Amino acid sequence: MILEYIVTGNEMKLLDDTTSQVFLVPSVVLMEQAAAGVVRELVACFDKSKEFAVICGRGNNAGDGIAIARLLNQAGYRCMVYYAFGTDEAGSELFELQKNIYARYGFKVVSDIECVCKSDVIIDALFGTGLKRAIEGSLADVISSVNKTDAYRVAVDVPSGVDSDKGHVMGCTFKADFTYTFSYKKTGLLLWPGCDYCGLVKVVPIGIDDHSFCGNLPSVRALDESDLKKLDNRPAHSNKGTFGKLLVIAGSRDMAGAAVLSAKAAYKSGAGLVKIITPECNRSIIQCALPEALLCTDIASAKALETELEWADAVVIGPGLSKSDNAKMLVETVLKTAEIPLVIDADALNIISDNMTLLNEHKMPVIVTPHLGEMSRLMKKSIADIQEDIIGVAGEFACLYNVTCVLKDFRTIIAAADGEKFINLSGNCGMATAGSGDVLSGIVGGLLVQWRDTKKAAAYGAFIHGLAGDMVFDNTGSYGMIASDIIDGLDKVWIKVEKNGN
Repeated sequence: MILEYIVTGNEMKLLDDTTSQVFLVPSVVLMEQAAAGVVRELVACFDKSKEFAVICGRGNNAGDGIAIARLLNQAGYRCMVYYAFGTDEAGSELFELQKNIYARYGFKVVSDIECVCKSDVIIDALFGTGLKRAIEGSLADVISSVNKTDAYRVAVDVPSGVDSDKGHVMGCTFKADFTYTFSYKKTGLLLWPGCDYCGLVKVVPIGIDDHSFCGNLPSVRALDESDLKKLDNRPAHSNKGTFGKLLVIAGSRDMAGAAVLSAKAAYKSGAGLVKIITPECNRSIIQCALPEALLCTDIASAKALETELEWADAVVIGPGLSKSDNAKMLVETVLKTAEIPLVIDADALNIISDNMTLLNEHKMPVIVTPHLGEMSRLMKKSIADIQEDIIGVAGEFACLYNVTCVLKDFRTIIAAADGEKFINLSGNCGMATAGSGDVLSGIVGGLLVQWRDTKKAAAYGAFIHGLAGDMVFDNTGSYGMIASDIIDGLDKVWIKVEKNGN
């Protein structure tokens, strides 16, 4: 996979230090390159009729901001600097250096926030990644005043008030239209609610690259559309058996749709054969909605289910299953006897949450796909506690039960038992609709029977699910999207893959 690394604030600081200490690039050179990169972006967006103002703290982020102001002035733009802590209190070494350079040039400094608020473009260089406390008092007043203006608002690296690691909003927070972050995206820029304050996020290279990891790679990554080019082409000499046999154990009385959505998504993701185990009452609905599916109804014993498991290459269990006694038997049998990879979703997770020892029974790789409510029941934690550290919770669960965890939220987190994690960046709010999770389980299952790699199936499955939703957004909008639209979007994804692939 082509991997985009996502870093925390502490990891970024280590990268800064390593670049200077190991590769001998002076910190001031990195700061100058950061400032020059931001100025290039600003010059591309705004003409010289616009007046700029930079709000500075007293750390290295403020040093970046002062350098940006100097370079803008030198490029013929009008830019002023406002020192939020005043000019008497000392700051970091690089801040003091940049402040003195700026003063030598005699460029404009203002002491009245009202002058700043009259600017066309306001640049936030107050705190960056180092903020560890809520913004209150006079600094909160400054940010509040700026947020009320009609100016374009630009954040340097991280909007002040956004926790760079977990996306928490700490007190009064700068509301950016653009965030220019350095070298790598920060986790806090991508997670809710911090992401709501970032506007358009763009990475600005400053001379720090993967060399600076020195082999200690970040644990969090993301996929993008370039990763789709790395998917193998389907061989021309093939048959339906080539692409795997998936068993979908889903549906209950009045819940046939979940089985249809999951199985159809699996087929649309390339699975060769899909068999649905469901109650007899769903037969006619499923056969009309998805005639391609094989059907097995009313499995009433563990022995009968074991026979079906011998046929399959992987299993999806849970969508619309209910928590009936028969459903509990199906879940327990699959976990105790299946010798093929599993995708566990929805009601199967709810059944497990009542008896967590079941999750220790699996013999083969397992993917679980809980939403926040299901994870709350599994972990016996409140949804608020999970959202407080969604990446950490997903990773904890994956390691505790030796599974790959796909924790569904505004940003879905994929965590493998080996510690590797992904933030999914595709998708939109239209996908917050009934049946969307059933589609995801089917996509993951369809990829799993072809690849036999749980981490890859989970990470790509979540990304492709979101991308399919993005592909149909222009046709449906956020109000009109339903789960079957997402399945339709899979066609567009695969056409793109095959046209642009190897």
